[in-house]
Amino acid sequence: MAPERILLPHRSIRVFRSEPLPDGALERLVAEAQRAPSDATAQMYSFVRLADPESRRRVAALAGDQTHILTAAEVLIVCADVRRLTVLLELNGRKPGRFPATGLHFATVDAALAAQRLVDAAEAFGLGTVCVGGILDGIEELVDLLGLPRGVVPLFGVCLGWPAEDPSERPRIATSSVLHTDHYRDQEREAVARDVQEMAATTRSRDWVKVLSRYFTEGGVMETREPALRRVLERQGFAW
Repeated sequence: MAPERILLPHRSIRVFRSEPLPDGALERLVAEAQRAPSDATAQMYSFVRLADPESRRRVAALAGDQTHILTAAEVLIVCADVRRLTVLLELNGRKPGRFPATGLHFATVDAALAAQRLVDAAEAFGLGTVCVGGILDGIEELVDLLGLPRGVVPLFGVCLGWPAEDPSERPRIATSSVLHTDHYRDQEREAVARDVQEMAATTRSRDWVKVLSRYFTEGGVMETREPALRRVLERQGFAW
């Protein structure tokens, strides 16, 4: 039996009404995002708002023609950002250390926590949201488009707006598959089969393994994204 829910269900919204957010709403949502936990209080993240229609069109194309980037009331690109921290230290007479791997780790965690809090706040406000990982497909051009300096790397997008669809909540694998006690354990075949069956409803083909294979097998989407991401990490100062 599934445990009793605490939060309202999250659903990704990809069809939005055309009306904008009220004045000041975006700033309120970002202020809520800023209350997320942050390692050493450094707050190593930034949000880049896409207000220019041409910028949106280009980002939508880079992400595989995802039309919700064009129609959402607001689109934010979530970035790991150690640049602002570096400038702060330098302006206060301190020499920044060199920690590209550690910086990427904690900046990514900071950014993800802040973005999740923003999504929660947006949904509590009555908005729909969807996160967009497809920006990685055009990450090199995106860095140029947004004018991102060294120390800043885009991670994913977040679309916000008034929902114009009411999709069902997607299933998730069993809690026991992600909750480990004291030591990590690999899943037994029966547990894998149970999760695959549970997740079948996430796709029209009812074949979750087929979806995962498209992304994560040899020659899949993740492998094709790898070279450009490595080049961007080196260019932006996160290579090690």
